[in-house]
Amino acid sequence: MKRQSLLIAAVMTAFTLTAGAQEADYTLRTLTFEDADYQGTGEDQSSGVADWSSLISDPQYGAAMLYGKSGYGEQENFYWWYDDNNTFLAHDLPHAWNSYCYMCGGHAISNYNSSDINQYGDFHYQLTVYNPDAKGIQRQGGGHNGSDNFAVHYGYKDHYNACDTLPAIRFKDGKERVIDHMYVNQTTYALYCYIGGNNLTAKIGDSDWVKLTATGYHADGTPTGTVAEMYLVNGPDNIIREWTKFDLSVLGPVGSVDFNLSGSNNNGYGFSQPAYFAYDDVAVRFPVETAGINGAEASTDAKSAVAPAYNLAGQRVDKAYKGVVVSSGKKVIRK
Repeated sequence: MKRQSLLIAAVMTAFTLTAGAQEADYTLRTLTFEDADYQGTGEDQSSGVADWSSLISDPQYGAAMLYGKSGYGEQENFYWWYDDNNTFLAHDLPHAWNSYCYMCGGHAISNYNSSDINQYGDFHYQLTVYNPDAKGIQRQGGGHNGSDNFAVHYGYKDHYNACDTLPAIRFKDGKERVIDHMYVNQTTYALYCYIGGNNLTAKIGDSDWVKLTATGYHADGTPTGTVAEMYLVNGPDNIIREWTKFDLSVLGPVGSVDFNLSGSNNNGYGFSQPAYFAYDDVAVRFPVETAGINGAEASTDAKSAVAPAYNLAGQRVDKAYKGVVVSSGKKVIRK
């Protein structure tokens, strides 16, 4: 279902971008975190297994997959992922306190979801996304558009917080591209604290807020000077509880983007709400001239003297393929 939805969305994007007589100059590729869409190899993930679900920690809190064998991290990065042959986005655990550990932040792959924030609303369920349709705790259907897998961000930085490196996503091939958007949602842990508070933080009051900030960087690590922001919480009556689009195109071309959470709740030691959010379906713009596999430049096929064609997922297709294709920098509808 999700792959069909993505294809429909891609086709709609193509028609939207070709309004009037102007041709679109890009197409979108999407990081879905779904096993069926995985295009890399086992060497592209820390687990050495060629699917996204191999990177889902069980249990959610304290397991060696995210916390290292000691429970406090490792000297070398041991949890990372890479969307090879598609968006080329990658993530590494931030380095803090002389180690790598989810305790200092990161982006963990997950498929846990629940509607019961009372039962599944503490830190032991830190990778669980809120899904109003879930019964108990489920491992399917919690992602955007009813998909299974997504990522969970943990981490923040303020003048109290010693973790000086924020969790980020980057283009591992070293290029700069526009990240068009992603979809974000609440975790059950964060939502529980927003609604009722706990022994570390007060519940959200009338004037309280929580803001998500994305900051862009060039491929060399220098800031682009651009940020994108959205409120996850703006008072008790305005708390996001469903997958919501976060526009990142305002960042322009970037080599990497890091994410920070800030808010009005402060227990004397800085931002006191759980610094979590879930995200899914990260869409990246690729110029139509580079819509081929691995971003290879479109060129004329010497054997047939016919320019190669690619579908909107960036895959090369043959002459028999029907639908919207990109060939020689132009979109064509084959019937």
